[in-house]
Amino acid sequence: MEERIAAEISKSFDGVKGAVVETSGSKLPGHEQPRRESAGVVVHSPQQEQVQGLLFGQQVSWQGIIYDLINTEQLKPWDIDLSVLAGKYLDKVRELEEADFFVSSKVLLASAFLLRLKSEVLLHEDLPSLDAILFGKEEKKGHVQERLELDEDIPVLVPRTPLPRQRKVTLNELMGALGKALSTETRRIKRIVVDKQREMETGISLPTRKIAVGDHMKALFSKLQGIFKTREEKLAFSAFAGKSAEEQLATFYSLLHLDTQEKLVVEQEGHHEEIWVWMKALHERKHSALLAEMRREVEVALQEQREVEELEGVLEEED
Repeated sequence: MEERIAAEISKSFDGVKGAVVETSGSKLPGHEQPRRESAGVVVHSPQQEQVQGLLFGQQVSWQGIIYDLINTEQLKPWDIDLSVLAGKYLDKVRELEEADFFVSSKVLLASAFLLRLKSEVLLHEDLPSLDAILFGKEEKKGHVQERLELDEDIPVLVPRTPLPRQRKVTLNELMGALGKALSTETRRIKRIVVDKQREMETGISLPTRKIAVGDHMKALFSKLQGIFKTREEKLAFSAFAGKSAEEQLATFYSLLHLDTQEKLVVEQEGHHEEIWVWMKALHERKHSALLAEMRREVEVALQEQREVEELEGVLEEED
């Protein structure tokens, strides 16, 4: 079994400088010599070119680093020591950075995942599945514990012999778990980047024309005074608000201020209905009887409230 896996690792590194694996006198399969064309040009197989580009290209991949460490450090692909691999991987990344090689973000992210696996190995002897370490475990609902009273002594628990062997991690399992974790993390980072870009785009303020509210209020009030000189009825807001949304908003804003200052009277019968505008003096003249009735009702209500308060005060004194 070990000889077959060693042969597969040696085959993947065939044609790479310094990647020579010696066996006990037997030639490993796949060590074919590169073909030579008639002009003397050496033509490598597609597998050799792929491995050479992986290891000696300008951009080093995390897979290439792990495969190289498995080969050079003589690690067992069927039982990888994660502590040794994580340490050697980090040393290799430092060497690449010192040599001014381009180190991709996936290489650095893979080193973080390997360090996470290494810490799990150091903390727990019984290593769970790699996916559970990299992606977290699903929380299970805890059961309610009950205290049991036993009359007899609790027997001593004897550990099983032999103890269960520590779980082995194979190369295929490690590469699959790291690839899945990197793919998931890459998608998460892309979503964050897209969300940040959307926030930046929506946060950009479009250039708008500044409006002096005080001057606009004066101009609007003068305009309405000129209209109501020859008008004895209320005026619709749409008749003088303007055509563009910006003009309508500025006119409505100034109109609210004039209503607060009691220079105008603004009415609206319901939501999304027409807004009507009166001059203050004209509104009081047109609705003098109604306003007088309303004032009388308010005075009566205030008088009744004062009488109730006086009566309550007398009752409290008697108590």
